[in-house]
Amino acid sequence: MNKKFVSLTLLSAIVALTFFILPVKPQNITTLYVEPQLTTIKPLRTFEINISIANVTDLAGWEFKLYYPNSLLNATEIREGPFLKTAGGTFFTVKEFTDNYNETHGRIWAACVLEGQGPGANGTGTLAIITFKTKLNGTAILHLAETDLIDSKMPPNHISHITVDGNIKILNVDISILNVETSKTIVGQGFPVNISVTIKNLGETIETFNLTIYVNTTSIASQVTTLPPGDLVILQFMWNTTGWSKGNYIISAYATPVLGETDTENNMLTGGSIIVGVPCDLTGSTPGMPDGICDMRDIGYFCKKFMTTPSNPDWDPNADVTGPTPKVPDNIVDMRDIGEACKNFMKTDP
Repeated sequence: MNKKFVSLTLLSAIVALTFFILPVKPQNITTLYVEPQLTTIKPLRTFEINISIANVTDLAGWEFKLYYPNSLLNATEIREGPFLKTAGGTFFTVKEFTDNYNETHGRIWAACVLEGQGPGANGTGTLAIITFKTKLNGTAILHLAETDLIDSKMPPNHISHITVDGNIKILNVDISILNVETSKTIVGQGFPVNISVTIKNLGETIETFNLTIYVNTTSIASQVTTLPPGDLVILQFMWNTTGWSKGNYIISAYATPVLGETDTENNMLTGGSIIVGVPCDLTGSTPGMPDGICDMRDIGYFCKKFMTTPSNPDWDPNADVTGPTPKVPDNIVDMRDIGEACKNFMKTDP
């Protein structure tokens, strides 16, 4: 293989990789930095970051201002770190600690100096610890600005240094119900209805949540489900209409919001209505509308659908009322279904 081609390929790969590497602290240069440089976390969580120093000699005092987006973060606490105390007693002060420095940013302004005379601290360590709470999902930069480091000489000298900001990745949390589908729109009282619910994890983290099925405002079933990010699942439920009054019912599904979920409008979805009526009463004087009696119109309707299956264009799942197992549909309208209609012939809605 051509050596020049190999060299160019290797160089291209190295250049590409540099776009995925966070800034690093240069060796042997005094660096004031946010640690860790990248924090990945969910909304509504609490976390800590350090303001740290590396490769410093004779540090007798420090000062910094830290800016952060107040739409994504709340600052809740700051406390002094242990590094400067290694050289003696300290005086630590917080000059400003607000989420509302301006319309877009909060600001923390802190400083600390050694008390008395003596050599300063050397090496690497933590100057301050700050606690934040996340709000919405997004990317936040913790920006160090107007920083100052001094040594122990009299008068003190300013220590030359560089700064490295921190990055906070607040992950999206979003469980969405995409579809609620029922196996029937008309069902005889005492017969079952299958309910299918399609749910997708639109967020960036694995989530465990509770899904509840409602008939009108009554909960009839629930299930705890765990979904990895981007995954979709179809959950199956069965509503036994035994004991329910005849009437029109609304079916809906509700996924309990998980911690940090801010978009909850897609956590609930209505799947339409179901008529619970006289068994095998599927039509009446108005086609497709039950009239409270299983009569010859209904027998004729079952005969019209005879031997149809889900693959037929005129398939009607409402006419598939039973199968080898009583009251359990079997995906074909056959003599069992016509027999069930005959069994309920002339039954009315009391």
